[in-house]
Amino acid sequence: MSARSFFRRGGRSAAVLLTGVAAVASVLVAPGRAQASPFCDQPDPPPICFEDPDPPEEPDRAAQGWFDAMYGANGGVVVSGWATDPDTAGSVTVRVRRNGAVVQQITANVYRSDVGYHGFSQPLASVPAGPQTICLAAVNVYGGSPHRAAETDLGCRTFTGGLQTVGGDPYTNADTQHSAAVEADSFAWGSTVVGAYQVGRGFSGGSTNTGFTVSRDAGLTWTSGVLPGLTVAAGGTHERASDPVVAYSARHGAWMVGSLIIDGGGGRGIMVNRSTDGAAHWSAPTWAIGNDGTEWDKEWIACDNWTSSPYYGTCYLTITKMDGYRVQVARSTDGGLSWSSVNAPAVYGNGSYPVVRPDGTVVVLYGLTGSVGSFTLTGGGTGSTGPVTVNSGSQYDVPGLRDVSTVSADVDGTGRIVAVWHGCRAATGCAWNNLVQATSTDGQNWTVNEIDTCQDTALCAASNQFAPSVTADPQNPGRFAIVFNDLWNGAVSVRYTSSTDGGRTWKKPPSPLVEAMPLSRMPDTSQGRMLGEYLGISAANGSVVTVFPVAAAPSGGQAFAQAMSSYTPLGF
Repeated sequence: MSARSFFRRGGRSAAVLLTGVAAVASVLVAPGRAQASPFCDQPDPPPICFEDPDPPEEPDRAAQGWFDAMYGANGGVVVSGWATDPDTAGSVTVRVRRNGAVVQQITANVYRSDVGYHGFSQPLASVPAGPQTICLAAVNVYGGSPHRAAETDLGCRTFTGGLQTVGGDPYTNADTQHSAAVEADSFAWGSTVVGAYQVGRGFSGGSTNTGFTVSRDAGLTWTSGVLPGLTVAAGGTHERASDPVVAYSARHGAWMVGSLIIDGGGGRGIMVNRSTDGAAHWSAPTWAIGNDGTEWDKEWIACDNWTSSPYYGTCYLTITKMDGYRVQVARSTDGGLSWSSVNAPAVYGNGSYPVVRPDGTVVVLYGLTGSVGSFTLTGGGTGSTGPVTVNSGSQYDVPGLRDVSTVSADVDGTGRIVAVWHGCRAATGCAWNNLVQATSTDGQNWTVNEIDTCQDTALCAASNQFAPSVTADPQNPGRFAIVFNDLWNGAVSVRYTSSTDGGRTWKKPPSPLVEAMPLSRMPDTSQGRMLGEYLGISAANGSVVTVFPVAAAPSGGQAFAQAMSSYTPLGF
């Protein structure tokens, strides 16, 4: 009896059953479709009759992926992207190479909406100083044969660790000094950092133009240029520019750089260049305040970027009108397109600095040479309180150096303000300058103390700390950082310190960013050699990003080689 007739008739013979099993076995070992087998010789044979018992091996498929981005974050450098391999549903290993050498391995197992659990976002294990090319490669998970390459290249990106030049002086006009960039300010929003600075400093005051530098990866890489239309050197009508400041209105997506316009030897008011495309292009400048025939000096701009504030999107400009030495305030509600005067309290002083607390209250600090006061604006600039005295002090004037003591301030997400300046103590006979800070949770009651960053009292007594600038981390309350200059033995170093407890304590000793720049390398002014009255410092992605002048040794017959620099990475 055939296997076919057995299954049709339902027979129970053991001999017949063995015959059927043998028929099935013949199907399993026979190559191709075993149609000659009686088991498959039926109108509706089972699927096994159509399977290839020895299919060819599926070839190995290469790993896939992409190196999406590299950026600064939380005091380090992060690489991100995705990697997968068609030969596995599991995670893929990504190799990290620095300048050709493998330094790290990353597992691509972070969830992303586009690739599932195959993403990665990982800080580099270390960031040494110097130029670095970071390359990523996905490691192949071998499937069949023939094997593909052991790795799939995902791409490379470059940056410079430690100190790097981020902007310079492109001019050669005869009436100012060149390769002479001074006095930087900066502001950060997200991963974008914008710095502004003077280029081509003049001996008698002001500069050939205002320069800018932009990073879109929280300080790793930069592009720089000069602002259009301000001075005759850039297609404008004005002689010089000075005192550059940077602000950003998150509500309007507008970057602003304010510059003090100098004509006939005096400051004539503030003009503002704007950018609404991430600082890729800048508008022609427009007047924000001044242009009235009187003299103005030392402006600052701050915008209300707190979504909790009823005045979100309002920007405030403070400046001193020199004919009466009174602090003036203007505000903009359209991202810096237009400005109107605010009826501020009658306070007198120079070097004003506004900060905006999360409830929309504006606190304005003002004063030079260690004497500081403050007042408060409420109602989006419609009301005010104060003024109050913050500190009555003085500064030591360092011979041969322009070191005017101005106030720098910032506010964290709880509304805590930290303001800093440099000054001297009567107890020391005002023989040197230290960093001084004032802290407040309401802008009206202040606690003032000297910032202790010293581990060698004798060494600190022989040095002068000056030009401190402070930033707050808006996403992490209590985190503040300061960059400042330190003069010792005829040379200036740039140093950095930070606090994670709202300024109650500061890390010491401060970290050196640049060491021992001789005064002779710096551009000269009527008040002495100059780096600037303030430095640029901002918080971006939980990192600290700095912009400051570095006076290198000149070469090629140049008198100076002072350019803007940054230091990467820095954490709180």
